[in-house]
Amino acid sequence: MSRAPKAKPTSDVMRPRGLALAAVGAGLGALVAVVAEGKPPPERPIALPHAKLACASCHTSEAPVANTCAGCHGEHASTRAAHRSLAAKGALGCPTCHGQHANAQGLTFADGAVVRWAAGAEQKVGPAAPVASGTTVPLVSVSACTTCHDATRSSDPIAACLPAKGSAIACFDEHARAGEAKAARGPCQKQHGATRFAAWDLARTIAETTPPVASAQDRRRPWLPLAGAAAGALVLGLGLRPRKAKEPARAKLEPAARRKLPVIEPTTCLGCYACVDACPFDVLAIEAYVAVVERPAECCGVLSCAEVCPNGSLRIEDGEPVLDRPATEDLESRDVPGLFVAGDLTGLPLIKNAINQGVRAIDRIASRPRQKGGLDVVIIGAGPAGLSAALRAKERGLAYVVLEQATVAASIKSFPRDKIVHDPPLDLPVEGSLWLAQSSKEELLAQWTRIVRTQALVVREQHRVVDIQRVNGGFSVATELARFDAAHVVLAIGRRGTPRTLDLAIEPGFEDRISYALADARSFEGKRVVVVGLGDTAMEAAIALARQPGTRVSLVHRGAGFARGKTKNIKEVQALAGKGAIDLRLGTSPVGIGPRGVALGTGAVLAADAMLVLIGGVPSWDLLQRAGIRRPV
Repeated sequence: MSRAPKAKPTSDVMRPRGLALAAVGAGLGALVAVVAEGKPPPERPIALPHAKLACASCHTSEAPVANTCAGCHGEHASTRAAHRSLAAKGALGCPTCHGQHANAQGLTFADGAVVRWAAGAEQKVGPAAPVASGTTVPLVSVSACTTCHDATRSSDPIAACLPAKGSAIACFDEHARAGEAKAARGPCQKQHGATRFAAWDLARTIAETTPPVASAQDRRRPWLPLAGAAAGALVLGLGLRPRKAKEPARAKLEPAARRKLPVIEPTTCLGCYACVDACPFDVLAIEAYVAVVERPAECCGVLSCAEVCPNGSLRIEDGEPVLDRPATEDLESRDVPGLFVAGDLTGLPLIKNAINQGVRAIDRIASRPRQKGGLDVVIIGAGPAGLSAALRAKERGLAYVVLEQATVAASIKSFPRDKIVHDPPLDLPVEGSLWLAQSSKEELLAQWTRIVRTQALVVREQHRVVDIQRVNGGFSVATELARFDAAHVVLAIGRRGTPRTLDLAIEPGFEDRISYALADARSFEGKRVVVVGLGDTAMEAAIALARQPGTRVSLVHRGAGFARGKTKNIKEVQALAGKGAIDLRLGTSPVGIGPRGVALGTGAVLAADAMLVLIGGVPSWDLLQRAGIRRPV
């Protein structure tokens, strides 16, 4: 048997003497630098937000620094279970991420400027921003996370937080958002204000486009490390022969999933509205004769805007990491083999995309060896992705069942009456047998209902899935009514999840006055309706109701103004409110409903025959995590 050739020793083994001399030289250089300065280093500089605090404010003899932060800032619970567990054990605290001395970095939005700061140093990095003056956003270095995370692995949860450029973590949802947790409302609102999320978006961009600021201590003696390095280099030059060393292979980092966003060159943009008209999601707008990305969260990376730009001023590039999306590779979960994700949950909310993904997921399942006993696949969700998957499963001869918590195509049914359903071509043909064309909501529903009936698809409506477990190499899927065993699972549940509800005091007999969707505005003709929310769905509902004869509409929102939504919807609501057709109530929320009407937190009571709560949905992350899919952080 031949032996493997003996590995050659590396230069680290062959030349330890030279490396030792280099280390000694570097140390001597540093010593010379300190002696030359002739005085001890000054007091450690501190970052701008805490610059006026004395050391004893944080460094007390009674408690560690991490425990003193809550005295001013309040408790800031993490949104991540693993981080909360570490914090409870004392292994993770505020100073772990938010350094106030050597590693301090952050942004403060001041009057007339945006200031990026470090410990004892500040630098203006931009003009005034549309954020409340005094708002501060600390920037957490990627290096602060690498004690626990491996930034070179795309499967590590930190991959979703890595910036496109720069060294600061690119996500800002570590702590409870204002309003999500009652315990967090006070300190969050007081410290961050209503412009918190706008500040995050700006901070992400600034962190990736401006370099970190050097701390005051680094600036005082920048030549100190250089002196040591020079001495070490001198010793190496005298004691070592030039030797070419082979660089070790570096782990390749797969980029985190990032949202595709338009980038506009303002110096050449013609302001011609071509891109605005081409965008099917109202992402773009014209401001001061230049196209701007007004609603980045709605962008789906459709290339139609770039294709119609007459002079190439608009291009599509990778933007911020997309969070709240299960990591998948070719639709199959990297965390849970055999579990597939299709439709909106993958991040591209297009009907055609959902249909095609349902087909591809089933084709991959059908290409694998069949298992004995049980179903081949359980499909969760009877929207476009789920119905398309069911049709394909029947074509391929697979044993399947579709589980739907409501009814077939419930998301389409929630559209207003006569809404035109338009899905951009994307240069993709529709795969599979599910019908799709530009049509009204009613025509689309009629076609899909006909297909379900004529094809005799196995769909179990009113079967809300409550648990998914791995069992004997397959899956056990439990609903509130039954349990199903299958070799594979296709998740086609969308991103909306379950409609978000309000914490209301509901008097007996008034439960049926609350709805979470508007299917037909005409059914509310002549009635008094309170609409809760100020997103596109709520605004479109309020507009449709206001157009009905005799209908009185109140639109209630807890925020101080329009934080999101399509420009045309905002303008229409403002116009109707100006005419008195919509009673716009901002800065308050409903707290109860009874015979007098809807009671608001301000003490006012709105007479109401019905209340529509249109404040979004609660994503089904509890279900996904029980299935084994790790939530991006």
